[in-house]
Amino acid sequence: MKRINNSLYLLIAVMALGGCKKELQQDDPTKIIDTKAFTTFEHVQLGVNGAFGRYGAYSTDMYANALVSDEGKLGINNSGQGALTYRYQYSSDNTTGGDVIAGYFPYYSLIDQVNRVLPWIYTVTATPDQLPRRDIVKGQLLALRAAAHFAVLQAFCKNYNPSGVGVPIMIQLDPSAKPKRNTMGEVMAQIEADFAQAKTLLPAVTPATFSDTVFNKVNIAAYQARAALYKGDYPAAITYSTEVISSGVKPLVNGSDFAGIWTDANFNETLFRVRYTTNTIGSLWTAGANIYIAPSDKLVASYGAGDIRKAAYIGTTGGNNYVNKFYVSSRGARIVDIKACRIAEMYLIRAEANAKKASPDVTAGAADLNALRAMRITGYTPVTFASPDDLITAVLAERFKELCFEGFRFYDLRRNGLPVQRIASDASADWLTLPATSYKFVFPIPQDEMNANPNMTQNDGY
Repeated sequence: MKRINNSLYLLIAVMALGGCKKELQQDDPTKIIDTKAFTTFEHVQLGVNGAFGRYGAYSTDMYANALVSDEGKLGINNSGQGALTYRYQYSSDNTTGGDVIAGYFPYYSLIDQVNRVLPWIYTVTATPDQLPRRDIVKGQLLALRAAAHFAVLQAFCKNYNPSGVGVPIMIQLDPSAKPKRNTMGEVMAQIEADFAQAKTLLPAVTPATFSDTVFNKVNIAAYQARAALYKGDYPAAITYSTEVISSGVKPLVNGSDFAGIWTDANFNETLFRVRYTTNTIGSLWTAGANIYIAPSDKLVASYGAGDIRKAAYIGTTGGNNYVNKFYVSSRGARIVDIKACRIAEMYLIRAEANAKKASPDVTAGAADLNALRAMRITGYTPVTFASPDDLITAVLAERFKELCFEGFRFYDLRRNGLPVQRIASDASADWLTLPATSYKFVFPIPQDEMNANPNMTQNDGY
């Protein structure tokens, strides 16, 4: 079974403990690590870089979403990679559930890294020119912590309910902690607070100064829009997505300017990305000429004539389709950066929020949907919608086509109370449909966490 492996995190932890065995017997391990690791601002910056590197955990959302939704299927060369997950035969153990639990520990590892660095930002030795950067790195770390908490909330909890069971909030370093699960409302409040504080600490951004490899005021607003849509706070989703779109830092593009996004020929439309120098996310779908996980026939058929996304997202060899997103760049095969957030998502968030808010604005929502389609479909003619429900249906269909293999589809279906409905050429009858009421729509808490933490509770059904 091909899955994202968490063994590296365990190996690093074991090596760290083994290398400090004598010292660990004498002093508190957190003090040993921190006082030796952070003495200058350069050390703090390295810690921040390490935290950003751990956001590669986002690839776990991308892979799991493809396996359990209707955007992917088992490829022609599949020899078991992701097969149990695709067939909804996953549970909380590493053997069967490796694909769906894969993000839990890496996201909390990211949170742990943030909490290790934060206390030292203003206490370590810094040169005069480094002093202004202290607020900046704190803002970036808070945004990373919020993004990681949101990721585990979305993957391991039901649709948003303030009093529902959430995930543990971790805002202080405590290696021996055995936290209980907070409510979803408490988790969301922490996420919103971290994002809000982060924005107050960061400088203004212009198209000339914007960077998509670190957190800043604009892409934090994009994550705020994403979280607000999940929460069902549609006015906030509109406000934040508008903030991003109006900034002008990453306008929609078409033609080769769009196709080049997926080979790292350019970084158009990209609000936040994870950089790679070795093959990672692309190798989950294909390796060499082997196709492990392929685009579903349902997805392929969804693209109409003139839709430039079909060629950009889907390749064909020997009559078999493969995932062309993240397939190749000038750095080599499957070495392509993860696009964790793009401007297209903001148009779709605003369109959906306008359709779902208390007083729907179908005209405004349709304008955003048409703006995106016009950049993707040659000769596109704008359409109108008779009702909010019609617009919502169209937006979800567009998210299916636009955001495939980017970690959204499964969560979109659950968020809207919809089943996974595959077509016959993509799956056998036994795993053709996942009912909207199935407990499998929420991923299990890893069994390793259940064994280590007596205060942890498992999700329903597992």
